[in-house]
Amino acid sequence: MRRIVAFLVCALVASGAHPGAAQAEPLDSSASADEGATFVPMAPRRVLDTRDGTGGGVGPVRGEAILDVSAHVPVSATAVVFNLTGTEPTAATHVKISAERYHHPANSSLNLGVGETRANLVTAALPRGGRTLYLYNNAGAVQLVADLAGYYTSDAASRFTTTPPTRVLDTRTATEVGPGSTREVDLSAHVPASATAVTVNLTGTEPTASTHVIAYPSGATRPVVSNLNLEPGQTSPNLVTVALGADRRIALYNHAGNTHLIVDLAGYYANDHGHRFFPVSPIRITDTRESGGPLGAGRTRDVELSARIPTSAAAAVVNLTGTNVTATTHVSAYRAGADRPTASNLNLSPGQDTANGAVVALDGGVRITLYNNAGSADLVVDLAGFFATPPPCTADCLYAWGGDQGYGAAPSRRPWLSGVTAVATGTGTAYALKSDGTVWAWGANHVGALGTGAAGGESTVPLRVSGLTGVTAIAAGYALKSDGTVWGWGSAADGRLGHDVFADSAVPVRVGGLTGMTAIAAISGASYALKSDGTVWAWGNDLWGGLGGGTCPDSGFCWAGTPRRVPLPQPSGTTFTAIAAATGGRMAYALRSDGTAWSWGWNHRGEAGTGAPLGDNVLPARVAGLVDVVSIAAGVEVGYAATADGRVWAWGDNYWGQLGTDAPCVEPVHLCAVGVPVQVTGVTGVVEISSGAGTTLARTADGPVWAWGRNGRTGELGNGTTGGCEAMPYQQDCRASGPVRNLVTGASDLASGQLGKFAVVPG
Repeated sequence: MRRIVAFLVCALVASGAHPGAAQAEPLDSSASADEGATFVPMAPRRVLDTRDGTGGGVGPVRGEAILDVSAHVPVSATAVVFNLTGTEPTAATHVKISAERYHHPANSSLNLGVGETRANLVTAALPRGGRTLYLYNNAGAVQLVADLAGYYTSDAASRFTTTPPTRVLDTRTATEVGPGSTREVDLSAHVPASATAVTVNLTGTEPTASTHVIAYPSGATRPVVSNLNLEPGQTSPNLVTVALGADRRIALYNHAGNTHLIVDLAGYYANDHGHRFFPVSPIRITDTRESGGPLGAGRTRDVELSARIPTSAAAAVVNLTGTNVTATTHVSAYRAGADRPTASNLNLSPGQDTANGAVVALDGGVRITLYNNAGSADLVVDLAGFFATPPPCTADCLYAWGGDQGYGAAPSRRPWLSGVTAVATGTGTAYALKSDGTVWAWGANHVGALGTGAAGGESTVPLRVSGLTGVTAIAAGYALKSDGTVWGWGSAADGRLGHDVFADSAVPVRVGGLTGMTAIAAISGASYALKSDGTVWAWGNDLWGGLGGGTCPDSGFCWAGTPRRVPLPQPSGTTFTAIAAATGGRMAYALRSDGTAWSWGWNHRGEAGTGAPLGDNVLPARVAGLVDVVSIAAGVEVGYAATADGRVWAWGDNYWGQLGTDAPCVEPVHLCAVGVPVQVTGVTGVVEISSGAGTTLARTADGPVWAWGRNGRTGELGNGTTGGCEAMPYQQDCRASGPVRNLVTGASDLASGQLGKFAVVPG
């Protein structure tokens, strides 16, 4: 069979304050990926045609073509919806779409046989701050045509409402649409007066000539675009999003010959109600060739999406592919538990692989049902996104700013989660603990980092980590339960999930050999737990001394992942009371009850704090000069401690100003490091520090949050300012070398990571 590929369908995707400055109110509420996007329908327009040079170069595409939509959509656009047509391919090929020039996504938007003309509706996320997409043709040469139907925006626009799959036109019960003829479809009985556009499945059948069909708003001038391409005798569907015209009608134009047209309504957009759209990195949900076997005649099969999207989602945007087809048939996708509709989403013929998009309503279990009418067929489902209304936070909320998620330069209250008690970050992934003992995760999902039961892709909204209850503390990819056991998920490399887990796990598994634990921490390759008897235990990679020279519990051979006691000096009457480690760093810290701080690992930038030579692995040793330490924290290649007199101390890397001394970094970069503790200026009474991705956050007992370090264009300091970190060498407006007042007050927990900066605000 030909390579089956997925495609995206109709609804993808001031000045700084110094210490003592007053807090600005209210907090910013800038749009972010976790809030979803709204849709602006447009009169269809051709924005690329390589046959005549529209939108760019002329001639068949061998390799790359550029789709620049800057002349057609505003700077607020976050994604575009267009019909992509391939024609005159010289080889069997597929076409991929990316917002990054040299990054080819795993899934394709269009697959073509030699000489075939085929179209698919695509929604592609635009690059942040840009409006250019890159189209990659895999083999041979092909002419590409793109017809723009609308765009998604962070501004207020139309939202989507699903309808039960409803057949609103079937010319087989009336007369064919003749050559050069137009048939209008009246949707006023199916959508409200406020509707601005509809999404329909448009099917052509029994055409008598090679032709194309155009869908456009009734009353408008017929555009030079196409939505459906047909060959004599062929039955072919395509998903269509089209703006509504006068009296809530759309027009369908047939170019040549006679053909029957079928229109099945999937939903509509309106300005006064409906759901927002959330893109999902195109990901395969099910493939019956690998699990379950082909779907027989008259049979149904449920597909569950809960590992990928929230349970409150109203509808899913999927790509359906049929292969290994034994008879002419059709496939319907619909809400699980609902009556099977007469409408279909996919028309299949023996020996052909056929794909089409669908927008399918969801039940409370986030499931859809697939029905095959005749013969048998293998079915593949690829998820592209979902529609939902984000539940607002009502109490104990998460505030966020900066980072890759685009939260904005000022902290804003995030939707989806209420009752948050703690937050943690990993590399591109974030985690939240709720008061009910459940854990939630969002961001990158490499090797199952979200813990939802499925690996790959990402999620811009929090999803519940599978099966965990009774959790009291979290770290990157770990949870500590009230019974003192530790659970982990994601990568199993280096024994990260314990000595008896050899494969990555997309669901939490218990880390063997750990009981009676009271705290957890994790860094790259090694993980740590503090036991109720005051001892510290480590497991994972010891390449750079992360295990601190610990030996096997039984003094014998240790499998990778076997927890070992870190040999920290523990004089009579003392215990260790806290541990710290930073994801992305290679140094761990422990606080002893006598007020001393200890470190071990790779002293790359002086982060041991002992004055040891840079670049050495160090065994457990006391951080130099500190007494009466009451709390510790770790950043990437930097360590922190607060002492009983209210002062804060830092050591290690200072390239971004992470030491908070108000001393700027002086090139070369090896001068921007200090191997022993120095005092952070201008802030006292700190009760918590979190540092990551070059930015450090601290909260004080009297309520304010302070920040220092890197402050790029996403505004990591959270004081409403941004910097110009794109230029080299970096300028001082890209960093704060001393603490500045953040716009959050009264936080109970902090986390600083690549995905974003976070604060939990009770109440």
